[in-house]
Amino acid sequence: MASFLKTGGTVISFNAVAAIADTAGDESRAAARRRVLKAGVAAFNDRHITVACAVRDMSATGARLRAETTTVTIPDTFELLIATDGFEANCEVVWRRGTDIGVRFIGAPRQVSEKRQQVIEPVRPPQGPSLRRKPKPGV
Repeated sequence: MASFLKTGGTVISFNAVAAIADTAGDESRAAARRRVLKAGVAAFNDRHITVACAVRDMSATGARLRAETTTVTIPDTFELLIATDGFEANCEVVWRRGTDIGVRFIGAPRQVSEKRQQVIEPVRPPQGPSLRRKPKPGV
């Protein structure tokens, strides 16, 4: 660290670096993105062929998908289907890196009826016998 300071370098705090990276990334995007984790399907060939994927980031103009297999199996244009949201969009691949795919929506996404619902209920243990005394009636 001392040798670094002698060379005339400046130390930038981690928060400042993150802020610089965020502003640099926003300049190239047409719309702000948000992190999501949704199950999706890349469908093509009139929906006869489907590849399961996870939607990791989403914006009004595109999304980042993570495929379960290599991205080579997904063509350059396909339909993205998110059953729990009733979301459908025609997509065009912009970039590919490993199992991740960056897509741009071609036209406006469509809202259809939900094919299934995500229901989250707490798991509670069954009520067993209790050692507590029950209150006497009328007291």
